[in-house]
Amino acid sequence: MPDYIITGILATLNYIDLKRDTNIRSPSLRPYPNLRQSRNLTFVYRTRADGCGRLWMVDTGLFEIPGAPRQVQAPAIVIYDLATNQQIMRYPLKSSDLINANTPAGLASITVDIVGDCRNAYAYVIDLATFGLIVYSLRENDSWRLSHNYFHPSPTAGNMRISGQYFQWGDGIFSITLTEPGCHGCRIAYFHPLVSIEEFSVSTCVLRNRTASQDSTFFSMFSKVGDRGENSQCTKHDYHAGSRVVFFAEIGRDAVSCWHTGSALTPSNIAILAQDRQRMSYPSDLHVTGDEVWVMVNTLPRFVYSRLDTNEYNFYIYRGNVRDLIAGTVCDSDFQRFLR
Repeated sequence: MPDYIITGILATLNYIDLKRDTNIRSPSLRPYPNLRQSRNLTFVYRTRADGCGRLWMVDTGLFEIPGAPRQVQAPAIVIYDLATNQQIMRYPLKSSDLINANTPAGLASITVDIVGDCRNAYAYVIDLATFGLIVYSLRENDSWRLSHNYFHPSPTAGNMRISGQYFQWGDGIFSITLTEPGCHGCRIAYFHPLVSIEEFSVSTCVLRNRTASQDSTFFSMFSKVGDRGENSQCTKHDYHAGSRVVFFAEIGRDAVSCWHTGSALTPSNIAILAQDRQRMSYPSDLHVTGDEVWVMVNTLPRFVYSRLDTNEYNFYIYRGNVRDLIAGTVCDSDFQRFLR
């Protein structure tokens, strides 16, 4: 029997059936794709569906039981076909991608970039633990690792107060979101470390070029965009093409915020859209799909540094319409036109 079954973890990847469980306050989690096949996955943080009907994820292969972590299989990029719910690829990351034993624990999110057609796709896998970025090419079935100072945490942003707990973290690059393609097919990749209030950018054409890091000007190809303001440490963020707005899941302010990319990234151009110290404590994931923003909250610091009160709700899923959320804020395009 697998160790994670013994410790009470039936499946690391689960789903909620919105058609069947619409009116249920706390619906049951269903193993994906089913209980038997879900046991092929050891530990998955955040998944992403692409425009080609595929579900991408990183299986860290790390059995993360407190006090007794164990690497049970190689970290890998895994893809499922959402039409058939069958696994169509498992790509074990190379030793050159994983610089030491701490790296697997930091493979916390994946961003998918489709270039032209479904066969030509890239995945950008962040490594928050050892401060790197792994790029995978589906067409070439190969990967390479990039390093940059902007992937590291900021030493002045490590003090945290979340869920009533005070602590210090040192997580590096945590999230990448992509704009629509420009005239040369390149997107802007916005990214940030979790322990930081700053945002950075780089062209995806730089990331997709496996030899770009050998260029003497490689490090200057990355730019600082600006900062969000005090206590604005952020987990995930995502871009909505129709409004040109980036949405942030801020753990430092227990909030969801936004920024219109047509304006400078400064604290005055950030709007807090939703905020609640109890029910939005540690928004761990945020994703824009269509014209909706989805946010997951899991009160992680309370679980790590204290204990969960099982008589309370500790896990939340929110969704909201993009236009409704930004209406009347500095992120609204109508407001931007008024400023000009």
